[in-house]
Amino acid sequence: MRNLFKTMAIVAALTAACTSAKAQLYLSGNMSMINSSGETERVDPNQNQTYEKDHGNTFNIGTEIGYYFNENMAFGADVSLSHNKNKNGNDKNIWTANNKFYFNPFFRYDFITNDKISLGAKAEAILGFGKTKNHDSDLYKDNEFGVSITPVFNYKFTPHWSAGVEFGKLSYTHRNIKNEDNGAVNYTKTDITNTWLCNLTLKSLTFSVVYTF
Repeated sequence: MRNLFKTMAIVAALTAACTSAKAQLYLSGNMSMINSSGETERVDPNQNQTYEKDHGNTFNIGTEIGYYFNENMAFGADVSLSHNKNKNGNDKNIWTANNKFYFNPFFRYDFITNDKISLGAKAEAILGFGKTKNHDSDLYKDNEFGVSITPVFNYKFTPHWSAGVEFGKLSYTHRNIKNEDNGAVNYTKTDITNTWLCNLTLKSLTFSVVYTF
């Protein structure tokens, strides 16, 4: 929670500084929801059975604040919250939930820009802080750090409003999940995952609404 307040203060200070300087400040927002479920049916001469697949719900909401300090270059930060919960298809009392807060500072460079469009790339640092909990009430610290490069495109409809598109991503992340059990047996368990990602599929396509001050 302390990290969240510090981040909000930094973003507010950046916004105030850019506004007072009459700079090219912009703000965008995005949201996504995913719900998955289903079943597997087994039919043979001896038995007919239907198995429920795991139920998954994912919700993400985020905002991006940026400042163009010249015609082609900008810096800023992505701030987002994500929630994910999965339930066992055959036993709803077995579940896992994850909540994570991201603060990703970035630098953007536009290779092509005019009155209507801007096309470039965004390099950002990935800073994620969260917790994972399951039906056994175990609590895990879930932190993530990394870097990414993403192609970005904006089309301006009016002097203030435009649509933003991000497609594709090259990234490296280091995820650290830590569980400390202080019950009958004291132990610390740490699970580390290092991931390289090159994603050029439609799943990487993100749309946003952008407002320029």
